[in-house]
Amino acid sequence: MKKFKKLSDTSLGSISLFILTGLLNCSSFITQAQSVIPQEAITVSPEDSLVEDLPTVEAFIPTADVNKVREGFQKMQRSIPLQYNATVHSFVDYFIFKKPSFTKKMLERKNFYFPIFEKYLAKYNMPDELKYLSMLESGLNPKAISHAKAVGLWQFMKPTGGDFGLRVNEFVDERMDIEKSTEAACKYFRQLYNIFGDWELVLASYNTGPGNLRRAIRRAGNVKDYWQLHPYLHKDTRAYVPQFTAIMYMMNHADEYGIFPEEIMEPVPTETVMIDGFLDIETFSNVSGISIDDIQKLNPQILKGTLPNHSRGFELKIPAESFAYFDANRQMILDSAQRQGTERIILASNNTESGVVIIGGNANYSSSASEKNNEETIVEDLDKPAKVEDDIKKIHKVKKKTYTVRRGDVLNKIADKFDVDMYDLKTWNKLKSSKIMVGQKLVILDDDEEVVEVERTIKAERKSKYEIEKRKPKYHVVQRGDTLWSISQRYGGISVEKIKKMNGLRSNSVKKGQKLKIVS
Repeated sequence: MKKFKKLSDTSLGSISLFILTGLLNCSSFITQAQSVIPQEAITVSPEDSLVEDLPTVEAFIPTADVNKVREGFQKMQRSIPLQYNATVHSFVDYFIFKKPSFTKKMLERKNFYFPIFEKYLAKYNMPDELKYLSMLESGLNPKAISHAKAVGLWQFMKPTGGDFGLRVNEFVDERMDIEKSTEAACKYFRQLYNIFGDWELVLASYNTGPGNLRRAIRRAGNVKDYWQLHPYLHKDTRAYVPQFTAIMYMMNHADEYGIFPEEIMEPVPTETVMIDGFLDIETFSNVSGISIDDIQKLNPQILKGTLPNHSRGFELKIPAESFAYFDANRQMILDSAQRQGTERIILASNNTESGVVIIGGNANYSSSASEKNNEETIVEDLDKPAKVEDDIKKIHKVKKKTYTVRRGDVLNKIADKFDVDMYDLKTWNKLKSSKIMVGQKLVILDDDEEVVEVERTIKAERKSKYEIEKRKPKYHVVQRGDTLWSISQRYGGISVEKIKKMNGLRSNSVKKGQKLKIVS
């Protein structure tokens, strides 16, 4: 276990008293903000001594300026009354200094998904800031699948998805449908708000389930204030609302800490094509001129290379810029893609971006994954309330390693060796490029134990990525009847565009006997 700085008994008592006071008695400072439902407030901790007290918890990670963060919270227009306190500040530090790569990735993806989220949140009169919840649930990955088999941007279990009208079968999983799953999530938010009447409790119940939250409320003596209830919650749920608050802050202030997106996913205007009956996706792509990658990106709920004969009213999204050509040639395109006898059952793509990106929710214990399924299971004895300061220590339980660069080292291999993201490694060492020199000392930050779900899932994603990168190059010799789409599916759902790029192909046509590089 990590050793903490030696402090006097008086100092330790003062720190503990301060932390508990900061967490439980922040409600006296309230700033009014614009509301969606109902008129609610922002609560900000007033203690100016926070900046001096935070470093007393052992932490190599530098800490953000408290006054700057507090001011940023006060300026954010919100309808959910989120507190800024020592626990939240610890997660702000986490997303700035320990995991800037996650913050960067969310900045890159949010422009694509947020307009859709905002549309449905407004439709159901929900607080706009709930759009940030999908970052914790899935890392803005519509194909994310949790350990408990919760699926999609909003991590629905199959029965709960069915309760909100999301179909799941061999060919289509609407929990991965960007729009339908978002609308289902809004209905679920509304249901939870009708039960608890408090948005912080809605967030907590989305993570742990309404049954577990009710039990925690009873154990706490029917307290319904989130921060008074905080010690009685499951440890992952104790981290969930502070993470939500911290990531919302980061999405509005990341640039002030030198974190910027690089490859931004821009929103794509779409049109909808109604499909009845069989459809071969690859043929549709070839004849319509719409790339397979665009179809996959806009329709992540499609699990196979075909839609079955019994499809009725399937809403296929295509880029709006391609709709004029499609509409002018609709009959020809659909006749070609819907010819009977051409149905080819292609194995479901494993294109889940190396698996799950879930921070705080749907872990193995029960989470929303179980109680969204209306289960009433308690998996941990929470009769004894946890100490809030213990959570802060765990968040900060980071150890510093130093690595001396040797001859033949390259930065990505060092990141691989220590199981960290290369972007984080560069950030920790203030490297502007990947160039390193023999004898150079590199700082590596690591945790003594996993403290939040984001750490587990980011590491799992990175391991999968490196497993792919370590493979020797694979080559496929084109056989009669092969297409780039069928080849891509054979090799784990690698995108057609990536195969084309690796092999310098300008079109989708391939010839028998042609040798294609598959994994670089």
